[in-house]
Amino acid sequence: MLVLVTGATGNIGRHVISSLLARGHRVRALARSPSSSFSSDTLSRLESVVPTSGYDDVAALDRGCAGVDAIVNAYSGKPELTLEGQLLLLRAAERAGVKRFVASSWSYDWTALQLGQHESYDPFIAFRNHVELTSEIRPIYILTGVFAEVFFAVPGHGDFTPRNHGCWDPQRRRLEIWGTGDEPWQWTTEKDAAEIAAEIVQRDDAAEGGFWRVCSGVNTLREIAATYERVRETKVDVEVMGDVAELREQAMRARRNGSRRNFWPYIGWFYQLFTVDGTWTLTRLDNEKLGVPTTTLEQFLREHPTL
Repeated sequence: MLVLVTGATGNIGRHVISSLLARGHRVRALARSPSSSFSSDTLSRLESVVPTSGYDDVAALDRGCAGVDAIVNAYSGKPELTLEGQLLLLRAAERAGVKRFVASSWSYDWTALQLGQHESYDPFIAFRNHVELTSEIRPIYILTGVFAEVFFAVPGHGDFTPRNHGCWDPQRRRLEIWGTGDEPWQWTTEKDAAEIAAEIVQRDDAAEGGFWRVCSGVNTLREIAATYERVRETKVDVEVMGDVAELREQAMRARRNGSRRNFWPYIGWFYQLFTVDGTWTLTRLDNEKLGVPTTTLEQFLREHPTL
């Protein structure tokens, strides 16, 4: 199978390429700077790299989609990429007759959310609704919980630290808890997410699309602190900041005082809130259907000794 990977130079995209190649598939990549984006070894193993000037480079999208059997979209979570960019890619897939389409949707479960509840997930909802109204393609959506790399603020992978209203402070080895600390957090490593995507897109039923709910692990914040202490043999400073009602009020106040035009300064409050109050919990996991081995929390921490 020949698979096009878009967003190929990002954190997920690179893992997706490796996962597909390991399964014996041919891989084509879409990239802005082909010569400097990949190692010489990766370049030698790719079917080709299609240069693009941006997500709205329709000619490049058409060249990338021509003759492929499947597409795995690994765009980042910027709204314009999730909605506008992904729609342009989907239209190119339609013109090329591609039926297997993995949408960029590694996230918590947004299927029950309404527009306006969570600004960064609105584009996912809008994309799904528009595709169902206008396209014969049935995208695959993979819901994974939070990326472990983002939760622990691995450099270059996002920042969910307290300065962005997240939980884990990597400098101080400190965990800020809203709620009781016994609520489940579902998380997935980027490598596991890529392995799962590669496994799903090669299935016989991939063209049927649909939602897959998977994760590497499920842990409470107190369990995460305890595992960290055991692996690192160091104390984690745990502080309870308030209950769920106080967290909700904090989130709503921050939204009122902010701007939806630039939601990033306050959206971390809502990531925490919807995890702690169960709004977007993955209630049914599909891991057993795939048989893909996943990473334990202890393994992840040992693989990232600088955390």
